[in-house]
Amino acid sequence: MSNTVNITVNQGTSLPYTFTLTYLDNSVYNLTGYDARLQVRRTYGDTTWLINCTVANGKLVINAAAGTITWHIIPSDTMSIRFNNKDDDTLDCVYDLEITDPTGNIYKPAGGTLTINREVTR
Repeated sequence: MSNTVNITVNQGTSLPYTFTLTYLDNSVYNLTGYDARLQVRRTYGDTTWLINCTVANGKLVINAAAGTITWHIIPSDTMSIRFNNKDDDTLDCVYDLEITDPTGNIYKPAGGTLTINREVTR
């Protein structure tokens, strides 16, 4: 159930991104009772997250019947992120999405690269 999904966002902007969880026959997962979390880090080995998203903080929204989880990237999520060098136009980070079923089993249906394009207008 794990897919690589690479996403690009412009720094300081909003971007809703919807993950649809499906079985091999393309029927959707029923996510009733599930919880979800997602973190963005500079590298897989980093101990500090750049963006922390949960259902509780409203940055992830589960539509159980539709089998979707929408990630709401908001301007403040990317505004304070520092690029590696002052001349870098993009920053490639990593993320993964974890879901927890009602019995406590944890799955990672998606993950990949989040590319942040530096903004000019501040």
